Amino acid sequence: MEPKNQIQSDEIEIDLVELIGVLMSRLWMIIIFGAFAGIITFLLCVYVITPKYESTTKMYIINRQSNETLTYSDLQTGTQLTKDYQELVTSRPVLDEVRSELSLDIDNKELKKKISVEVPTDTRIVTITVEDSSPEMARAIADSIRNSASEHISAVMNTEAVNVVEEADLPEEPSSPKVFKDTAIGGAVGAFFAIVIIILIYIMDDTIKNPDDIEHYLKVSVLGSIPYVDERSGETDKKSKRRKRSKSDRNSKTATTPVNDMTVLRPGTEVTKDGH
Repeated sequence: MEPKNQIQSDEIEIDLVELIGVLMSRLWMIIIFGAFAGIITFLLCVYVITPKYESTTKMYIINRQSNETLTYSDLQTGTQLTKDYQELVTSRPVLDEVRSELSLDIDNKELKKKISVEVPTDTRIVTITVEDSSPEMARAIADSIRNSASEHISAVMNTEAVNVVEEADLPEEPSSPKVFKDTAIGGAVGAFFAIVIIILIYIMDDTIKNPDDIEHYLKVSVLGSIPYVDERSGETDKKSKRRKRSKSDRNSKTATTPVNDMTVLRPGTEVTKDGH
């Protein structure tokens, strides 16, 4: 069993080496696809996609069971209610109040898509992030939601206080799109598709290219090979050879007579070997 396994592993290794060779021979195609996809992605990020800005605010929720001190039971209870806080932040009363305060011309569903609420593990800090095409509007919505949600949570959950941890910041750079990052990703995706296309063409190509393919795929020994000569190219080669031969014959038949001076020879004049 060992020789068979060794032969199979050798065949797989040869195929991989051949595949790598095919990819290297088509490296120009991979580079062109990657560059083209990267350029398209860059143009989309700069001229087509609208930049988005994110503004984040944080608040801390305190829920005491007694009026004296904050106990561990209070902290544990508050941690268990974090999901409730997340739902209350994006509840309809809060969204309605924010829309009315800022005179937003969007419905609650669209406003809710702009808001993301997170509560870090083992904490009672609620992080509210708002995304908008305007950095000023993103900050205004975040602050308005925090203020409205604080009052709504205090009324519904009967909490003692909701303190502000961080005011909403004014974003200076867009959160999306990331031009350089997205361009690199687009170029990598384009190169990946080029590699996939090359591999598919290589796998689907079942033509015989050399004698080794005959022995490998057909399991037939090759006794000899006859070179293929194109008839047209053979005729042109013959014609060119004939032309060269005719030119050489003409040159050999042409005799040159040295003339030492400008003397004109008359009929009947004898010329010696010295030319006199």
